[in-house]
Amino acid sequence: MMNVAVIIVTYNNRLQIIDCLKSVAKQSYQNNFQIVVVDNGSTDDTQEIIKENFPQVVLIENENNGYAGGNNIGITWAEKQGYNTFVLLNPDMEVDIDWLKELVNLAEKKDEAGIVQSKVLFFNEKYRVNTVGNPLHFAGFSWSGGFKNLSSRYLEPKPIVSASGSSLLIKKQVIDKIGYFDENFFMYHEDVDFSWRARLAGYEIYLAPLSKAFHKYTFSFGTKKFYYAERNRLAVVFTHYKFLTLVLLLPFLIFTEIAMLLYAIFTGWTKYKLFSWVGFLLMIPQILIKRFKQNKFRMLSDSKILNLMTDKLDFEALQSPFINYLYNPLAKFYFVFLKLIVKW
Repeated sequence: MMNVAVIIVTYNNRLQIIDCLKSVAKQSYQNNFQIVVVDNGSTDDTQEIIKENFPQVVLIENENNGYAGGNNIGITWAEKQGYNTFVLLNPDMEVDIDWLKELVNLAEKKDEAGIVQSKVLFFNEKYRVNTVGNPLHFAGFSWSGGFKNLSSRYLEPKPIVSASGSSLLIKKQVIDKIGYFDENFFMYHEDVDFSWRARLAGYEIYLAPLSKAFHKYTFSFGTKKFYYAERNRLAVVFTHYKFLTLVLLLPFLIFTEIAMLLYAIFTGWTKYKLFSWVGFLLMIPQILIKRFKQNKFRMLSDSKILNLMTDKLDFEALQSPFINYLYNPLAKFYFVFLKLIVKW
């Protein structure tokens, strides 16, 4: 039987946390569950608001170590208290009354599922999708799947390639087998890394379309996000592909890096792209350790993971004639070549 802890990592979220916690507290889920807030060193009055208004919430006061570190602290606390199911939720969300019940119901029905994601909708347009699972490009890019599509297109549970960390359920056995979120990532792509590891360990990832979370979404793609997204994208690719796959992929990865450098020059972010390479090189010792550890639980071949991926870069922030008429056609050709060769 699932014993659930709902973990919310906050940092200066005073404007959203009350509505978020109110919606979680009103769940139709019949069994007991514990709400755990890990505050990453807020400098506003987030902590005081939680203490005054939600005495039933476990508040863990933490230093700022990002999404990965904050969730790891919450999961570790929940494990020590005997919880075997961890539901992660962003603080800028409000959730449907059946949000938790539907997550748990699908997780219980699907034994093979290690991770289950909610259908995440826009708060101001509740009929439109923010994400229904994130596609994974074979060069490591990932973005919000189904972005701005009508919610009514997604009514049935289905396997997804990668789960968004904004609202998802993780079974304890997944943590036991593959470990926690990688705190070296700090922010961005840590959910991609975790999903990829879970798949390599033989777990399935599902969308629970009746579990609805409403995201107070504001798009931003500044220098900080660009640096972490690019550094961590490279870390994910070089962590999870087998060595021979990386050798075959290397020419296209070099082309991708040149393309991203040109994009950075065009947007005025050149130094952040260069910093991402330096940051990636500094991560190589941790990458090598991770590669060694995951070889012990790897069950899924590169051939099968490639069949789950996409060759089309379909993320609105990176749309340009270069992407549409050069990068994507070349990627499609290279992807066909890669899948023909990779049989391991």
